Parts: sequence; C-alpha cells; structure tokens
Amino acid sequence: MNIAHRRKLITWARGAAVATALGATVFMLTACQGNRSGNTTASPTSATAASTTATPSQDDQLALQILDAIVKGDFETATARFDSQMKQKLTPRDLFVSWTTYQEAFGKYQSHGAPQDVRLGELTVVNTPLQMERQPGELRVTFHPDQTVAGLFFLKAETPVS
Repeated sequence: MNIAHRRKLITWARGAAVATALGATVFMLTACQGNRSGNTTASPTSATAASTTATPSQDDQLALQILDAIVKGDFETATARFDSQMKQKLTPRDLFVSWTTYQEAFGKYQSHGAPQDVRLGELTVVNTPLQMERQPGELRVTFHPDQTVAGLFFLKAETPVS
C-alpha cells in the first residue's frame, strides 16, 4: 500500500467518507457470503428474521477469541478458523496489514463491548463494538453453522449488516 493510499484512508476515517467507502477499502477484509459450494445464501430480506441476541453464544466467544488474538498480534491463531475461501483471500500477513492500517485510521485499540448476533439464513454475524483511541469501531465476524469463519471486517461503528 503506497503512502498516498494510506493518507486517503486516514483522511476518510476522520470523517471524509461514508460507510460504503469503508467496504471498498482494506477495512473490508473479505465477505464470503456464499456457502462452500459457491452458491449465495438468501438475501438479508429473505433470510431468517434478523434477530439480535443478548446472551453470549459460542459464536460470540469465538469472535472474542479472534479479537483477542488480533490484539495480541497472533494472526496465525486469528485466522485458524477461516473457511477455505477466507484462507485464500486473507492470510495472516494480510490480516496484520489490515489491522495496522485500521489502527492508523481509528487509533490504537482500547477495549471492546459485548458482542451482538444477527442471523442471516444459515450464517451468524457477530458484531463487537470496539473502543479505539480516536473513534469507535466495530469488528464483524461471520460464522458458518460449523463455526468456521465466512467473513471478517473492521468497520466504522454501527455499520448496518447487509
């Protein structure tokens, strides 16, 4: 990533762009919304009613374990549960670069809040609010029913699930 591109990302993170621009940058690490055979899942409007749960699920615990590994710099552990598509699209090195870039834009990681789950068809999306040094953020991890990771995103706080 060249210096000019990094400056554009940092400028955006300070409020110059909208959430959709975030999805087009390195912050959106990958979105494997299809199942393993390559077919797409039901759209959010036809998915099982999107519901948010307050009780910690096993997916919540796994998402927090992934976050903990990222914060500690253990990108091998953070990527260990990735499905085959994720392993191809986001290596531990790529995750390191993306996390570093995210912290350059939002500030260093401070803490996190309680995860919230949203069901989209067979997938479970776990959103974990992040308290970063300069502005709030969000870690979004999407799980298959077998608890492999179908997607991982560093986002602006309260970015809608789509």
